[in-house]
Amino acid sequence: MVPRVSSYMSSPVYVVRPEDSLAYARNLMLKRGIGRLVVVGDGYEPVGIITYTDIARALMEVFPERPIESILVEEVMTENPITITSTRGLNTAAHVMLKHKISGLPVIDRSGSLIGIITKTDIVRAFSERYKGVYKVADIARKGATTAKPGHSIRHILNLSLLDPAGKVVIVDEEGKPIGIIARRDLAFLRWTPELAARKGREAYVKRKIVDPGRDRLVAYRVYSIPLANDIMTEDPLTVKPDDDAALAAGLMVKEGIGALPVTSEKGVLMGIVTKNEILQAVITGSKH
Repeated sequence: MVPRVSSYMSSPVYVVRPEDSLAYARNLMLKRGIGRLVVVGDGYEPVGIITYTDIARALMEVFPERPIESILVEEVMTENPITITSTRGLNTAAHVMLKHKISGLPVIDRSGSLIGIITKTDIVRAFSERYKGVYKVADIARKGATTAKPGHSIRHILNLSLLDPAGKVVIVDEEGKPIGIIARRDLAFLRWTPELAARKGREAYVKRKIVDPGRDRLVAYRVYSIPLANDIMTEDPLTVKPDDDAALAAGLMVKEGIGALPVTSEKGVLMGIVTKNEILQAVITGSKH
């Protein structure tokens, strides 16, 4: 029997209001370690949803000239979010998420009030518990993966992440072996500080001096360096082999709090990738048998 949403949804839910600032929403996500927030109205009904992807786009594309404190949640959120009731099956939740390319569904009661949230991670956890021995990694993995090299710029990585179905970019070496992975979340919450640059053996900025024509004297200014993929990637990513149990791979993703596992050959060369999307598709397929 297919488990219901009520068995795996999270409750209570972290929420924000439309009039809250994007800075407040971002800080709440960081503090609670979550990737989305439900936006609620006066009756605690879901009126929107905001994710780390929305924050990344707002800061880098939509409002690059505005400070984050001046941007309101209602300017960035996705309005009228798709919802689900707690009595529906997880396969239905998985189907809706994949169809609409979303990562979470607010769960409502009969009156339309928010009572929980079901996410891709929750469904991956259900898969890890209920599908042991059913699939191998090779049965569900996506062939190939979105890749880049350590020296690629963050702007290039962002563009790749927006094109990838799961927002994941695998960083590979010259032999095609995965040495790092970058998710959209890493880009949304990136702060290229002198401290981070120092840990990577680089300078966040260098000081230059130029002649000020108006005052006929030297003036110091900063030239900021552009962070590269190598600066922000999660190094030495966990990997799986094609013959591994897919449910155990799902359990590893939940345990380590990660959204993707590169699939490698016996020689360590990248062959594909397993993300939450592939696991959701397996839940849909498995429910039909």
